[in-house]
Amino acid sequence: MPPTGGNMGFNNRVELTGFLGDDPNVIEKDGKTFLALSLATTDSYPVEENGETKWKDLETVWHDVLIFRKTTAQFARELKKGDRVQISGELSYRSFKTAEGHTRKAATIVARFVEKMHYEKQERLDYAAAANAVFSGQ
Repeated sequence: MPPTGGNMGFNNRVELTGFLGDDPNVIEKDGKTFLALSLATTDSYPVEENGETKWKDLETVWHDVLIFRKTTAQFARELKKGDRVQISGELSYRSFKTAEGHTRKAATIVARFVEKMHYEKQERLDYAAAANAVFSGQ
């Protein structure tokens, strides 16, 4: 029997930190309310250019996130487009048919934990300087 009380196993666990691409979308279906988020993640790494540390971004990946919680209304009020958030949850797939009749699968992250994070670009630059110092042996 699966555990209760919101405990999640470790076999299907996803943790992401990224930026909201839009304001949260409150959806009501079958008497239940849930929140849909669009989360962008972009990996990056520090590079040295003209004696300055800058960040080089890799590809941005978009993730669909759903929140089924009693606190959905609170999240809808507090989260806004551009906010940096950390989410933890599980990966879920759904099948659908295209207009051409092909079956496709779409991945969605069902969030169990969501936290709005403080973000300043300066923090990122300080991290870059520290990372370069470590890798260069300074």
